[in-house]
Amino acid sequence: ACSNLQEKLTLVLEYVEEVLANKIQPDTSIGRYLLDLVNNVPKIEPEEFETMLNSNMKDLLMVVYLANLTRTQLALNEKLQTLTV
Repeated sequence: ACSNLQEKLTLVLEYVEEVLANKIQPDTSIGRYLLDLVNNVPKIEPEEFETMLNSNMKDLLMVVYLANLTRTQLALNEKLQTLTV
């Protein structure tokens, strides 16, 4: 999904650069669409964005830690089962 979004953004950037360089004629409907798109992006202060990003990163790291802990617990349980048999 991210690579698809990146490809589309690259196409939009190429279009805008060609219009600005007067290589192609601008299309007003595309310009209006891009303006609406840019205006719909939420405006977040850099500090607030960093806080949100750090919070999400901490959540992700906790999930990874718990997954590793579960995997270790299962492996330990398996070894204990083989010892008792």
